[in-house]
Amino acid sequence: MKIVLVGAGSIGGTTAVMLKEHGVDIDIVEANAERAEVIRTQGLRLTGALGDHCEKFKVYNSTDEITETYDVCVIATKYFALQAVAKAMLPHVDPNGLFVSMQNGICTELLSDVVGKDRAVGCMIGFGATLKPDGSVNVTSKGELMLGRVIGVIDDRLKALVKVYNYLLPTKAVDNIEACLYSKLIVNSCINSIAPLTGETVGKMLESKKAKLIFLEIAREGILVARKLGLHVPPYAKVLNYNLLLLSNGQWFKNICCLVVNVVGSKFGDVRPSTLQSLDRGEKTEIDIFNGYIVRKGREAGVPTPVNQQIYDFIKKIEAGEEKSCLENLERIQL
Repeated sequence: MKIVLVGAGSIGGTTAVMLKEHGVDIDIVEANAERAEVIRTQGLRLTGALGDHCEKFKVYNSTDEITETYDVCVIATKYFALQAVAKAMLPHVDPNGLFVSMQNGICTELLSDVVGKDRAVGCMIGFGATLKPDGSVNVTSKGELMLGRVIGVIDDRLKALVKVYNYLLPTKAVDNIEACLYSKLIVNSCINSIAPLTGETVGKMLESKKAKLIFLEIAREGILVARKLGLHVPPYAKVLNYNLLLLSNGQWFKNICCLVVNVVGSKFGDVRPSTLQSLDRGEKTEIDIFNGYIVRKGREAGVPTPVNQQIYDFIKKIEAGEEKSCLENLERIQL
């Protein structure tokens, strides 16, 4: 299997290095010329939860340079570049080849619109990583991955891809990738919204009781939308069963949920989520595919999402420079 990966940032870089180390034939497209040259000549280095690794790659600076044909194209760019990249890569992927979306939201619709549902594959990413200033990638947490075709079948092509992804982390083929992605989406909509709102790491922001209550309400609205859409969302990491949020409004139940949130905070305490990393670099966040997705789908389904809407609007103001990130912002969110 010959693979080309577009976007060697934290997620894409981790994937490329671990696959290459295990003998997978994988090339990279990296638009940043300086970073591309380093990866080509010095190698892409990983540190952290998966150990220390370094691999050199054949690197293209743009899709225009590609002269080969690939079996699989993995797209690990920001979501807003996904469709343009997919369109540019179409001539370089075998007609029966697959395209994999490795974004942290639900981008399978965007991908399918370009390559077709039969060729689109979603990936539920269960690990965390950060791109460091020196260009290396620090893997902050491990977890499982799930791969699924948009058309819902588990065939030989998907099984072969899963076998390759197992070199990265334990990977499972699923026939309900949209529901699995939605499960991760709810987690992202909690962590990746409170982080830019407060400007703090996961552990610091979860010291606030208000942050925990906002987490619960984000998730509750998200699962209400999913239910109206007909999605049977599985528990995230086999532990976070969002459907329980609909069983009770009692304080005792909220206290139990807050204890679960504390576990999340202790595990990922020092992590600066991707949205906060984007603000650090002066870039826009990906809030559109997190809370913005819940808001849009809620509007389509006729389900109110007031807390997600407030957070989405607030972070858009932070992106525009009209507001600043600080812990006090939590008190401005009405529950």
